[in-house]
Parts: sequence; C-alpha cells; structure tokens
Amino acid sequence: MPASAVLLLYAGFLLTGALTVLLGTMLPRAAAMDHLRDVQSGTLLMTQFAASACGALFVRRHFERTSVWGYSLISAGALALIFAPGTLALLAIATYGLGLGMAMTSTSLLIGRLFPRSRAAALSLLNFSWSVGSMLCPLAVARIPGAFSLSALCLPIAVFSSVFAITAMLAQFPPPSVEEQQQRLETGNRITAAILQFAAIGFLYVGIEATVGGWISTYTLRVTVWKFAGGNLAAACFWGAILLGRGLAPLLLRRIPEQRLYTFSIFLVSIGVLLLLAAHDPSMLVAGACLTGLTLAPIFPITISLFIGRAGETARAGWVFAIAGFGAAVVPWLTGVVSTAAHSLRAGLLIAFFAALAMLLLTLRTTVSARSQLRTVPSRM
Repeated sequence: MPASAVLLLYAGFLLTGALTVLLGTMLPRAAAMDHLRDVQSGTLLMTQFAASACGALFVRRHFERTSVWGYSLISAGALALIFAPGTLALLAIATYGLGLGMAMTSTSLLIGRLFPRSRAAALSLLNFSWSVGSMLCPLAVARIPGAFSLSALCLPIAVFSSVFAITAMLAQFPPPSVEEQQQRLETGNRITAAILQFAAIGFLYVGIEATVGGWISTYTLRVTVWKFAGGNLAAACFWGAILLGRGLAPLLLRRIPEQRLYTFSIFLVSIGVLLLLAAHDPSMLVAGACLTGLTLAPIFPITISLFIGRAGETARAGWVFAIAGFGAAVVPWLTGVVSTAAHSLRAGLLIAFFAALAMLLLTLRTTVSARSQLRTVPSRM
C-alpha cells in the first residue's frame, strides 16, 4: 500500500474535521448578515449533524466508492449553498452533512482494514488529524475579514473536496484479506449484538464529548468568578486535552493493550466529570476539563477498532457511526432539559457522569463477552 495514498486519507480526514466545525464557527457572522434568529441558526446546525449521522448508514463494504461519493456530496452541497435561496439552503447543508458522514465513516473503516495489526493506533492518529482540522478552522476563520460570508467559502470547499474525491477514485486500496472474510462469516451470528453494544458506547461517548464541550463555557461562568474569557479558556483546555490525548494514544498503545487502555480511560472520564461537578474554583474546573478531555481522546478510536475486530467488515457497520452521531444531539439537549428543570447546570451535567458510568458498564460487559468467546473458539492446528 503506497504511503502517499495513506497520507491522503489522513489529509482528507483533517479536512473533514475543519468542515465539521466550519458552520458553527461562521454562524455568528451568517446570523448577523442574514438576520437569522437563534431557532433558525439551531436548525442549520441540527440539519448538518443529523444528515452527517444519516450519511454513515450509506457506507457499506465498498469504502473507496462511498468515500468518493462522500467528498462529491460535500462539494455539491457547498456549490448549492452559493446559489440556494432561503429554505433551499437547508437542503444544501443537508447534502453537505450527508457527504461528511459518508466520507468520515468510509475513511475510518478503510483505515481499520489497512492496519489490522495496529488498528487502534492508526485510528487514534486518524482522529488526531481530525482534531487538528477542527482546531485550525476557528483560528483560520478568525483571520477572515468581517464582511466575508459563508457562501464565499463554498467555492474553495468544493474545489478541495473534489480533489479528495478524485484521489479516492484513483487510489488502489487492497480488498479485505481472506482471514478477515473468514472472520466475517464466523462471527455472523454475533454481529447484531456487537453493533448494539458498540453503537451504545459510541452514542454515550459522543454525547459526553458534545455535552462537556458545548456546556463548559457556560458552566465556568456560573460556578467560578471567571468572566467570558475564562469560560473560553476552560473550553480551550478541554479541546486541547483531547488533541493531546489523541496524539499520545498511538504511543501508549505500543505499551498498553488496547482493552486495558480503553477500560482505564473510561473509568478516568467518570473521575474527570466528577471533578467538574465538584468544582467551585477555576483550578479544579480546569483540572477536571483537562482530565476529561485527555481520557476521552482514545475512547472512540478504540471503540471502532474493537468493533471491527469483533464484527469484521459488516455492511451494517454504518449503524455504529450513525447512532454515535446522534449522541451529540440527544445528550447535550437532555442536559439542558435537566438544568432548566432543576435550575442548576451542575445537576444537568450529572447526565454526563451517568453516561460515563453506563459506558463503563457496557465496556466491562464487552470485555467479559470477548473473553468468553475466546474460551469457546476451538483451536486450529
């Protein structure tokens, strides 16, 4: 497998990281220029992320083909947004989000196929590249002149996406090995159970990440003496810790078995969220944000690695990514509902703590299930 083709996969994933957060980053300017109300802005975000989650369902076994379709739909959605008036903009954003979901899911599963012996490390590095893109996007947007609109960015987005669609079309990726095809047949009866377990873990993980990342700035202002800049600092610590953790994960996986790192990370996430809940001063809050972000970092890549190892290249793998994606919508929303009812955001964030506990229980069940399967598989001589 040429190294250049693998590097293009990582570069494309960096682009998807930037494109995922671009709408939210540009939304304040778009709202001001087009006189959007909060409900309209929220609808745009919901459309993108819901379509992205649904995009994962279109990814079957031909990952190269769905990757081409994903980048092509991103390009088409971006171009349509230039000319789409009013309500048609939602259709353009839905197309854009659908393409993102297809491209990200296809790339993750393709990397999982290409690196069967170091799958967790390769996927951690892939998610690190996504985090770099999501971090660089706001920094780049901050330097754009104030009169620069979202639609003005659509043409370069379409061009870059088209380039990655063409490179994915021309690249020659190896098919699944005979061993992986045999594993798919042997585990066929257990695929549904694996999908349910790992989709639930993914849903909880994405929900915790989105909840802490989305609410931490507001939470900081309510429980500490910090002002607006301090809230942004706490959020930066959280996302910076995730970036650092994803960079360190491949190194840690050389020394620590992925299942052990997985369980330990999920346990520490619950400790990090507890620190956030107990925080009454900036130092403890920053410590909780850093610990939560650092230990969240390796969880999703290892989740996908363990799922592929358990279920193989099933055509239903997209369900894991799709259900996980909806965690970003449901768990933060539920946090807001509880916070409003209890008149306490601290009470609302208990949702993230209980989600971490549920994820730990599911992980322990997955570990026990995997060990029992190893004991029942007959040895081959």
